[in-house]
Amino acid sequence: MITQHSMKKICLFIICSVFFACTTSQKNSVSLIDDYVNDVTYLAADSLEGREIGTAGEIKAAHYIAERMKENGLSPKGDDSSYFQTFTRKMKAHPHDTLMLGEKVEGRNVVGFIDNGKEKTIVIGAHYDHLGYGSEGSLADSAGQIHNGADDNASGVAAMLGLAKKLKQKTLSTNVLFIAFTGEEKGLWGSNFFIKNSPIPAPEMAYMVNMDMVGRLDSNKRLAVYGIGTSPLFKPALDSCNTFNFQSKFDSSGVGPSDHTSFYLEDVPVLHFFTGQHKDYHKPTDDVEFINFEGIELVANYIE
Repeated sequence: MITQHSMKKICLFIICSVFFACTTSQKNSVSLIDDYVNDVTYLAADSLEGREIGTAGEIKAAHYIAERMKENGLSPKGDDSSYFQTFTRKMKAHPHDTLMLGEKVEGRNVVGFIDNGKEKTIVIGAHYDHLGYGSEGSLADSAGQIHNGADDNASGVAAMLGLAKKLKQKTLSTNVLFIAFTGEEKGLWGSNFFIKNSPIPAPEMAYMVNMDMVGRLDSNKRLAVYGIGTSPLFKPALDSCNTFNFQSKFDSSGVGPSDHTSFYLEDVPVLHFFTGQHKDYHKPTDDVEFINFEGIELVANYIE
């Protein structure tokens, strides 16, 4: 999918941004544990009722993320100079239907920007929607319970917001676009809409980093990184940056069940960070009490 020409064009930007960060950021990185705790706790609270797209809980989450982006110094990059990029989709009348026969649902991506006046832009994303009360996609034994989604994907959003705060304070060779996607759980709705309606054209994107489920780093520090085959420079860069003793599992594919796929299909190199599957996946038990906040910080510092 990634052409030789496009690979050559991104080489300089990956070297400047990734390797520069490796040599300058890790020793001086400021701890944001309190921010990670606060962000995950808010997003995974019962009051947000699982953040299903089109619900009051999703809207509350979107406004919270927009306010956090503003606090971290990001400029709005959504519709009409706001942080929100809205879209509508039709729900399926039944999960197994092939026709979109249900009611219309409005979703909103949350988009912030660090404009360094550069030619290329790095995209950092994480989806914030989850399963609501688990009517579709749940692996719970019984329906009707709030699916809090602390790891899926409040953890990724917290890491993204932490990176926004860190990178706002740095001198970079690229711009940085931060996106909290909605509708991921319905089939990558938000990221599909975004890449087709992006304020930054895909050819101007150096690469895209996706964080989906980064909240359960185990004692062995096992970390999966997908998409390293989408640029020849990713693996040496990641190896050079790994001063955290991660036991990394690398996968070359840029296609998977998360939002980086939408970017890869538009010829953008991608990386997806993931701390692993667990027994609480898509269940009401995916709660804050199981989150490894120090692990979120390690992953964010690694990406930084």
